[in-house]
Amino acid sequence: MARVEFLENGEKIMRRFLIPVVLLTALIALFAAACSAEPEVIVEEKIVEVEKEVVREVEVEVEKVIEKEVVVEVEKLVEVEVETEKILVATPTPDVGTSGPQSGGDLKVVSQGSISTIDPVFSLFYVVNAVATQIYEGMYGWDGNLNPQSRLADSFSTNADGTVFTFTLRDGIKFHDGSDLDSGDAIASIKRWRDGGSPAAGVVRRFTGDEAFSVVDDLTFTWTFDEPLGSVIFIMGLPAGLMPMWPEEVANTPFTEPVPQNIGTGAYKFVEWLQGDRVVLERYDGYSSRSEPAETGAYAGGNTAYHDTITFLEIPDEETKIAGLETGEWDVVDGAAFDFYQRLMDNPDTDVAVYKPGNRSNVYLNPQIPPFSYLKGRQALMTGIDVEDFMFALGPSDLWIVCPALYFCGSPLETDIGHRFEVELADGSTATIGYDVNNMDLATQLLNESDYQGETTVILNPTDYGTITPLGPVLKAVMADIGYNVEMPAIDWATVTSMFGNTDSYSLATDWYAHWSSGNPINDHLISGTLDFIIRDEDLINLQLEFVREADASKRFEIVEQLQIHRWTKVTSLSLGQFFPIVPFTSDLKGFEVRAIPFYVNTWLER
Repeated sequence: MARVEFLENGEKIMRRFLIPVVLLTALIALFAAACSAEPEVIVEEKIVEVEKEVVREVEVEVEKVIEKEVVVEVEKLVEVEVETEKILVATPTPDVGTSGPQSGGDLKVVSQGSISTIDPVFSLFYVVNAVATQIYEGMYGWDGNLNPQSRLADSFSTNADGTVFTFTLRDGIKFHDGSDLDSGDAIASIKRWRDGGSPAAGVVRRFTGDEAFSVVDDLTFTWTFDEPLGSVIFIMGLPAGLMPMWPEEVANTPFTEPVPQNIGTGAYKFVEWLQGDRVVLERYDGYSSRSEPAETGAYAGGNTAYHDTITFLEIPDEETKIAGLETGEWDVVDGAAFDFYQRLMDNPDTDVAVYKPGNRSNVYLNPQIPPFSYLKGRQALMTGIDVEDFMFALGPSDLWIVCPALYFCGSPLETDIGHRFEVELADGSTATIGYDVNNMDLATQLLNESDYQGETTVILNPTDYGTITPLGPVLKAVMADIGYNVEMPAIDWATVTSMFGNTDSYSLATDWYAHWSSGNPINDHLISGTLDFIIRDEDLINLQLEFVREADASKRFEIVEQLQIHRWTKVTSLSLGQFFPIVPFTSDLKGFEVRAIPFYVNTWLER
């Protein structure tokens, strides 16, 4: 874990822990495959089994990190093999019991917050994806080491310059309505995703247009790009901003509207949604699983639905959530408040999955209205922040760290560059501001030097979200001390998300973003995307596109450093600490781990 120490001048420093993250391994292989300079080369996919070891530990340890160069052997075919390092995973070792997997029962999951839709393209929020992931599948999905592997795709190949991808779908895939998945469905689904609001979709739109798709036959289609884009398969496998497959008539729904029918190809199908209460899914008997071995917590590999039904419940009160888990009323509490961590660990009837590298607490700043339309209005709030105050409000210090790396400490993209910098004040002097400066007097001075006229600032902070709710009171107190006129209405998460589109109604909003969603520039929603609280900046977008195009790992890291400098100096948001979400569950649930969004396929209840 990170440990905070103090220098003689009182400045905080942090010893970072090392958590191996293999995210860039897949990117390196994909860029290398797509950018080969040899003429008339056809690149085809080859899936390599990866050795992994899971131990029951709370801390992440590294046995050895092995970096392999991508090996490319050219005859008539280029085969790209990827090896990833052996890691120790910081979630509990699944207890598979003595009788083995068994079918039956209703798995009851308490949602992190209120559910406003089940369409993961219409809405990008976690609670939507947490349900949608069980219903929908994409062409590709992450394995246990966060590398993209085939799901609905059977294979792909590219032309010599890497601008045309040819995809072949698996035969025999049926939607929940009994219709067959074909190329027309896949093309319409990809187009709807590409038009949507995920950052990765925003990147893809710059490289390909509406006429880029062509049907070859029922199971084969092509996707053409204006220039080589080696990250295509990685993007198609992202769990955040999922690229789900729908029947063509459903996929033709504009992304600005939720789909009228929740029809996917996953191991569980939609049954009913009682808004504000529950969403019910049931086992899909027509599901066609891949033949590869199952991977605990992963989306790729063989998938089996053991539960008769999965019910997602909305329980606003945190104490009620935990009490119900302890008494057996439900089986999983997704994203529980940290205050209950030790109590749950000490209970022999419950266990706790811990997700690392984790999430970053964040405050979005609305750039459309004062005071955060002014740079000094944003700099003032950043300067007054004491990150530890916010993180201690979440819970025990062994579940979070203070981290200035915008692409996560413990990842290959970790750097602290740019998190402190000099600004000029009105009297001509300079001062140091940046991440975790915690200088209230300077913050007040910066606010007074801005064009802020005392307008009311409204904080959107949900009352029903364990890993967000505690941030609001701390933020409100800091803002009042600096000199902002601040209000924070009591509203639930569904109401918060519905208000994001009305930028006149709020000034800032508390939230978090995850390593599995924004742990790299490709899917960085604070650079690109359609949400109105993003600080639009062409310099950042151009750097993001440079990262996508660049095949050299060292040059990509240099781009990350430039991105981080720009994001800190422009104050694109208030990035706080890095925390490790907990997902407590009953000891009756077997085969459960958290690698990204909790996935309940291949889990079962033993009782």
